[in-house]
Amino acid sequence: MFIGVDYYPEQWPESRWPEDIRLMKELGVNVVRLAEFGWQLMEPVEGKFDFSLYDRAIDLLTQNGIKIVLGTPTATPPAWLIKKHPEILPVDQNGVTISFGARRHYTVNSEIYREYTKKIVTEMVKHYGQSEHVIGWQTDNEYGHEKSDRSYGEADQKAFQQWLKEKYQTLESLNEAWGTVFWSQTYTQWEQIPVPRKVYQEHNSSLLLDFNRFCADAYTSYNKLQTEILRNFAKEDQFITHNFVYTDQAINQWEMSKDLDLVSFDNYPVWGGLAEPITPAAIAHQHDLCRGTKDGKGFWVMEELSGAQGWSKIGYLPRPGHIKLWTYQAISRGAEAIVYFRWRAAQFGTEEFCHGILDHDGLPKRKFNEVKEIIQSLNKFGDDWISSYYKAEVAAYYDLENAWAWQIQPQSNAFDHKQEFMRYYSPAHRLNAMTDIISKDSNLEGYKAVIVPVYFLTNPAFNEKIRQYAEKGGTVIFSYRSGVKEQNNFVIGETLPGALAEMTGIKIHEYESLQSGQSNKITGKSGSVLEGTESEALIWCDLIEPDTAEVLAEYAGSFYKGTAAITKNQFGKGTVYYIGSAVDEALLHTLYKGIFSEAGVSFTETQNGTELVKRENDGAVYLCVMNHSTENTSALSLPDGKWMDAASDEAFFGEMTLQPLETRVLTKKK
Repeated sequence: MFIGVDYYPEQWPESRWPEDIRLMKELGVNVVRLAEFGWQLMEPVEGKFDFSLYDRAIDLLTQNGIKIVLGTPTATPPAWLIKKHPEILPVDQNGVTISFGARRHYTVNSEIYREYTKKIVTEMVKHYGQSEHVIGWQTDNEYGHEKSDRSYGEADQKAFQQWLKEKYQTLESLNEAWGTVFWSQTYTQWEQIPVPRKVYQEHNSSLLLDFNRFCADAYTSYNKLQTEILRNFAKEDQFITHNFVYTDQAINQWEMSKDLDLVSFDNYPVWGGLAEPITPAAIAHQHDLCRGTKDGKGFWVMEELSGAQGWSKIGYLPRPGHIKLWTYQAISRGAEAIVYFRWRAAQFGTEEFCHGILDHDGLPKRKFNEVKEIIQSLNKFGDDWISSYYKAEVAAYYDLENAWAWQIQPQSNAFDHKQEFMRYYSPAHRLNAMTDIISKDSNLEGYKAVIVPVYFLTNPAFNEKIRQYAEKGGTVIFSYRSGVKEQNNFVIGETLPGALAEMTGIKIHEYESLQSGQSNKITGKSGSVLEGTESEALIWCDLIEPDTAEVLAEYAGSFYKGTAAITKNQFGKGTVYYIGSAVDEALLHTLYKGIFSEAGVSFTETQNGTELVKRENDGAVYLCVMNHSTENTSALSLPDGKWMDAASDEAFFGEMTLQPLETRVLTKKK
């Protein structure tokens, strides 16, 4: 397998390079990503290309057996280009032009910028595309990150108007699809249609959703421009990827990935001023998203945190064991290569305090030794582990357009889409059920349960797919505020949950939005799986009227005390649950245990913070066991049989104890 580092030779004296490479070899590095921010070095003045610095660095690296992944440098257009063509700069929602001085300072809707992109990418791939030492290409860097996914300038407005012409063909169709009769917003010329800059109140919600679709399509088109150039000049065995950041931005990773050989992403469990890492489930969800983007295909982690990170604020210092844990967690969920960010902390620039395997002094210390131990261990079994397969029994539905619809109309100041998605994904992770993230295009066959969190903007094709899945015997879990919107962001004209009403066996005639600081209470109904449980009801309360559904829990407060809050319905051969509010972890844990037991989902209860991920091949089973706690040991009951530590050959039977932040890969023959 490939394990490497992100290296910036341009940031260090050339006299230091041999020592860096000597230490990389000692560490066990076999791949380096470089050059993704090097445009000024490659084209110091317009039309004059100079790759000599990277040539020398690549020669030294490859002489020492290290392969290369090259990043196209388009995330950082140089100062001379901005001076000549300031119109390529993006514009924010207030109409303010974003300045040169950081990165991602361009709009993909600038035809001028696209022409300059073609030139630099073409020259770069002509120079390196036939190199036997270059194994792959990364387009740009982190599309859409740091709020660069949307731009509101003149070039963007013209491109948006053209996109709308192609989508709707006539203004009559657009006006009908957007409901522009409201507030006298009817358009009589395409040129009247704005990009959604700041207004006194709020823009038309249908316009906003289409603008997000347009922004995503523009980035997909821009990426395709680069991949087509790379494929024209690069060797067939050089892969093409992009390092995504999954933050509900206006980037359609699923559509863009069709033009990529593989997906990669940047894994930062803690960053910038955070007091502690995000939850284990939140990290796992990122890996599941990445694997799901190309329908289960393995991915690369192109930036794996190796030290405290931050720009003006420095984040949490990873404890001894964290690097190994996050590396193994990534591989267990589908990563086929790990590239650590970064080799050495920079002494200047915005990322001075993004610490790496080496800190500012360049000396190998604790983190160096931890990564060295990881690589040595993986050299013993990593390839076999990676070649085994990951088989999920539970799927969680994620729709990017649904996330955008929630961003446009969160309806409660307590609502956050990612937080609420995690509310309903996390119990499955906590029970160590094997999970996938699926999209509207995914095949549902083989899953024993499908979770559909906060399904606000419905998709007709997925509605039919999930209906057939349930009818044939599948188990479906819906959460509150499901079935509300049509694809053009109109509210449906039927009683909620609309197209989901028959399968859920309920009607919702009223609901209440709860703001921060407001809550109700939910109690489990006698005789149900939730008997004896209680939970706060936060963010939203759907007042459920059962039709054919069984009531599992009721509200305990307000005028709707005694009204159904959680229901279960038999539909065809399957079972459909509806959770009408944002309920707490303990109640969901109890509910999911009952659901999974009934659906035949394999799960393992462990102490909070302990994660198990199983993979297997024809001859062996691999079990990655991880204790995410920094303080507590974890007692663990292993599945039956003799388990061997894949790195040390230590044997385990029945019970084992994991120390804080201890991670092991266990294996046994089938």
